Amino acid sequence: MLKINLLGKLLLPTLLLATQIYAKTNYPVVIESGTPAVLAQLNSAAKAQNIAKKPIGELMQWTALQLLDKPYEPALLDRSVPEYLYISLNQTDCMLFIEEVFAYSNMLKHKQSSLDDLASGIRDVRYHGEVAYCNRNHYYKDWALSNINDGLFIDVARELTNQYSSYPVDVLSQRIAKQPIHAADVACIKSREDYINTQKLGFISMKELPKYLSKIKAGDLIGIVRTPNGKADSVYHLGIAYIHDGKVGMIHASSLQKKVVIADTLTGYLGKFDNSQGIILLRAK
Repeated sequence: MLKINLLGKLLLPTLLLATQIYAKTNYPVVIESGTPAVLAQLNSAAKAQNIAKKPIGELMQWTALQLLDKPYEPALLDRSVPEYLYISLNQTDCMLFIEEVFAYSNMLKHKQSSLDDLASGIRDVRYHGEVAYCNRNHYYKDWALSNINDGLFIDVARELTNQYSSYPVDVLSQRIAKQPIHAADVACIKSREDYINTQKLGFISMKELPKYLSKIKAGDLIGIVRTPNGKADSVYHLGIAYIHDGKVGMIHASSLQKKVVIADTLTGYLGKFDNSQGIILLRAK
């Protein structure tokens, strides 16, 4: 169990002021100030609806729907050095959104409800070791592979198509090489990129997606692959599968709409972008 003790509100002044800062042995834990209230609301709703008995995928879809309209906020993990564990059920981005949805849904399955439980769950999926910049799963491919290896998810796309995402990861080491504050992390990140590039992650192409739509289940994690532009990873966006009215939609934290929203259909959303290549599809075990 992660033990969190109140330390103060101004340890990380570059973070949003709407936070509370806590301390663990070797890293700070930053709790967004609205999160305890949101957690209490989720716990109350889950109890009232007896939702915890449902399969994990349905719990993830339910949790994602409870978080609709939560505000999008970029770069929440990179506003101070050294590394800190940021926890929020309020402000979010697309990666943090899938982390919080899974962590809370997994809590429900294990009859957990505390802020400690939430922080521990998010820490475990965000890092492939101790809380440190180099151990963070910066790339979605790394996030997916790490959590598949930990037995939390299965690679549904791989099972369906036996095809793989072909794009290498390399942009982070190049970017931080220009940042003196991360000079000590460059070699470690480059080593991790080299490792990730030896691993395979399943892929469903745009051409084949229509015939596999019926295989997507509520709560599946959708990684949207677009042609890299040299400035970003090929996995450009993430969301939670939303099965409704006979359709496959997606719940996601949108940088364009600045909040958590519903895309009515996955194919309709992908069709808005000329460089959409396909999806990566994971399912919680």
